[in-house]
Amino acid sequence: MPALVFWIDVDNTLLNNDHVKAELESELRAVLGEVLTERFWSLYEAVRHERGVVDIPQALARLRAQTPLQELPEVTFRHACALFEQYPFAAALYPEARETLEHLSRLGLTVIVSDGDHLFQAEKIVNSHLAEAVGGRVLIYDHKERHLEETMGRYPGEHYVAIDDRLDLLAACKSQLGERLTTVFVHQGRHAEEGLQRPGHYQADRSVEAIGELRRYEAADFLLAGSNH
Repeated sequence: MPALVFWIDVDNTLLNNDHVKAELESELRAVLGEVLTERFWSLYEAVRHERGVVDIPQALARLRAQTPLQELPEVTFRHACALFEQYPFAAALYPEARETLEHLSRLGLTVIVSDGDHLFQAEKIVNSHLAEAVGGRVLIYDHKERHLEETMGRYPGEHYVAIDDRLDLLAACKSQLGERLTTVFVHQGRHAEEGLQRPGHYQADRSVEAIGELRRYEAADFLLAGSNH
């Protein structure tokens, strides 16, 4: 059993998802036009609100179902879908993301634990070569904080480290596992910034400005839970 098991988030932790979303929006406007692009993002937010997680395939399916063929020809819709399917996710990784995974793999067992739909999110993780970087150890849940026991059962360890850009999610995990878990907050992306602006926000055990900073950490830095810096 490994002494350390790292649970590593993807969006805005290893991969600059804010940048990906901005680029996809620009490309969608070129393919769909302003009106349909706005309709897609409205459906995207509706699905996210309903499920509590991003689900690109469901948002696209609703766009198809709710838009007549004369307004959205099938060839145009397929082109829009291809924008998501063929996006070069490897180019959107944060600097030193792969190197950080390699470093952490020398300290313990690395596991990607991500929220999202099981189709698009899985393709993103594979196409960005992140799945390969963690030896195929990838778990995708609608709400990963609700599956901690299952995650520990799949990849047991003596101590766990959750690395994420969302303070609310880290707080939820910490409340369940206490000192068995070290939380690491990565200050990247809009969710990180929003979390810091909330009054009385959770203080993670460790905090870094960029994922690459974790390359300077050794095993003892993760085992000493509870002392902030």
